[in-house]
Amino acid sequence: MFHIKFLAMKTIFLRTTILPFFIIFLILTAPYINAQGLSTIQLTNFKAESRNGNVGLSWKTQSEKDIMQFEIEYSQDGKYYRNMGFIPARNNINGDLYEFEYSVSGSDSAFYRLKVVDKNGKWLYTDPVLFKINNISPFFINPSVINTDVMNIFLQDPFYSLEVVSLDGIVLLKQNLSGKTGRIDIPISPTLGRGAYIVRLSNYEKIITQKIIIQ
Repeated sequence: MFHIKFLAMKTIFLRTTILPFFIIFLILTAPYINAQGLSTIQLTNFKAESRNGNVGLSWKTQSEKDIMQFEIEYSQDGKYYRNMGFIPARNNINGDLYEFEYSVSGSDSAFYRLKVVDKNGKWLYTDPVLFKINNISPFFINPSVINTDVMNIFLQDPFYSLEVVSLDGIVLLKQNLSGKTGRIDIPISPTLGRGAYIVRLSNYEKIITQKIIIQ
């Protein structure tokens, strides 16, 4: 557990400039962020990952109270940050899942952090985390619209785990890839009905994802 005080907040306007990235991954877990009585939020699983050529940021809250918004900030050197946009808080007493996605290109690593702003105009930062760029194509499943009972995966780098995840974050299928590369045919479980899913590959360094549609 760590404690961060809310400080006086200057007015922040939403920036429309999108800064360049490619595919990045790292996970920050901050089990408890406490603002010493002004407002309390429990935030976990702050992460960034590739999503079909875009960068997707996501985080979960376990509880929220009097929170106005989450501002997403980016820095190339870890010192000077730029505002990339914001997500309004839902103030669900049981917490919620938040996502922020944008188009990217480029070749440099970057730091990310969240600025959590309350309804009184006070704020706190999550700890900054370095996310590293890699050069893996985000399109590793072809075709991505699947009308057979097999999913065709093409890998240049080794991955150890494959998961098929519902859009609400439930893991429906998991398979060990054993670091294989090249073409891998994965049978589709009959329990997976028609609809959209996220396929997630992971190894010890990164996670990449791709959206598929089963017809």
